[in-house]
Amino acid sequence: MSAPPFAPPFALPVPDPPEPAAAPPRAASGRERARAVAAAGALGATAIAATLALASGMVVFEQDVVEVIARPASVADGVSVQALRDLATLPGPSPLVIAALLPAIVLLILAGLLRRLGRGAPPLHGVSPEALGAAERTLGWAVRAIVVGALLVFVVPALLQVVGIRAVSLTTGSMAPAYPAGSLLLVTSPADPARISVGEVVVIAGADGSRLTHRVVAVVPGAAGQVAAYRTRGDAVPAVDPGPVVPGDVDGVAIAGVPVLGAMRAWMASPLGIVIGVVLAWSLATGGALLADDRRRALAACSAGSIS
Repeated sequence: MSAPPFAPPFALPVPDPPEPAAAPPRAASGRERARAVAAAGALGATAIAATLALASGMVVFEQDVVEVIARPASVADGVSVQALRDLATLPGPSPLVIAALLPAIVLLILAGLLRRLGRGAPPLHGVSPEALGAAERTLGWAVRAIVVGALLVFVVPALLQVVGIRAVSLTTGSMAPAYPAGSLLLVTSPADPARISVGEVVVIAGADGSRLTHRVVAVVPGAAGQVAAYRTRGDAVPAVDPGPVVPGDVDGVAIAGVPVLGAMRAWMASPLGIVIGVVLAWSLATGGALLADDRRRALAACSAGSIS
């Protein structure tokens, strides 16, 4: 038998095979760049629309809520009932607010079109799926808050009317300090307008459709001993209202009141407040949908990178 071949006491290191050169990144096609631009434009248009709607809401909130709540608790002597009714009206829609809402609506329509064009665009660089999900959930909760506010303003009063209770917003300070300006009153229709006691707070219907809320301070008897009329006065008004109130003009009797909520409800239930709420909810919902699209694209990109 022949001897085995001589083996050296050590082995020389074998060099690793050279790694293949990394392929250069594929240049984005013109269609992909257009999709990326469309997706970014949709987010930008939605952000601008939300900013315009939020700014409009803040302006109207300051006019219709803060201004009402800040109205003085005392009213000058000699003020007429018609002057109080004129004071109870809220400011009309501002041209600046309308001028801000119209571009917001146009931008939201444009964002919807750009979202369709941006389908299949690459995700935002440097933003994790977790951050996109957190932003999406935040916008979702904001939309839910707007929906809950709308339910409280429109649905709850409708349910209260089923049991005979109406919500009335006070926009003057004539009933302070019991019911300051901006309070929300719960009013029920009297079973017999000719049996209202002194001290009760009543809602008086005007011939022009306006409403005035004052307290009954005296009863004017008729020739046969029945109630012919009432004398009323605001708690913060030094003088009694100049004209008597016949029982037929009593539209309701207040049973409870909550401060501030009346001004909030009057603001949200106004036509301008409804438009602002719809545009703001629309912009937030659109922003949440765009963030959800980008989060799905980011998750798909992460999965593709982990597989490769």
